[in-house]
Amino acid sequence: MTRELFIKTRNFILVALAQVLIFSQIHLFGYATACIFTIFLLKMPRHTTRNEIMVWAFLFGIITDMFCNTPGIHAAAATAMGFSRNYILAAFTHKGMPDNFVPGAKSIKWGSYLIYASICITIFYTLLFFIEFFTIEHIGALFLSILYSTLLTMCLVVVVEYLSQKK
Repeated sequence: MTRELFIKTRNFILVALAQVLIFSQIHLFGYATACIFTIFLLKMPRHTTRNEIMVWAFLFGIITDMFCNTPGIHAAAATAMGFSRNYILAAFTHKGMPDNFVPGAKSIKWGSYLIYASICITIFYTLLFFIEFFTIEHIGALFLSILYSTLLTMCLVVVVEYLSQKK
């Protein structure tokens, strides 16, 4: 248990640093921003409780908010994604699968994994940008931000998944 917690904490620190120092500074086309910490949440083992996922999600969100000067927006969206993650994952797994498997293209196949990831990431960005915009006055920009950010993060999901299968 302590080894698993140590590994999660180490990965948390590395991903959080990459998020706030690199990925939060990149805004493609004025609409797309990648939040790589969502990959950390997607890849947590199936046996991880919803409360634990929500705590990790909140910590990622609040750290990102502190460095990006966005008061609670990332924390709220990440926590909502963490809340719904196990329910979404359950739709793509069957009862015979072990409780300790890590979701990925190997364990639930590429198609199912990409759908699972895209649903979770879309939930995250929809909440994030609806809270950030807090109006429907610029609904076109809102939907473009959701779409492009989801696509950018999904590209990173595919790259990370491909690289993790190589080793």
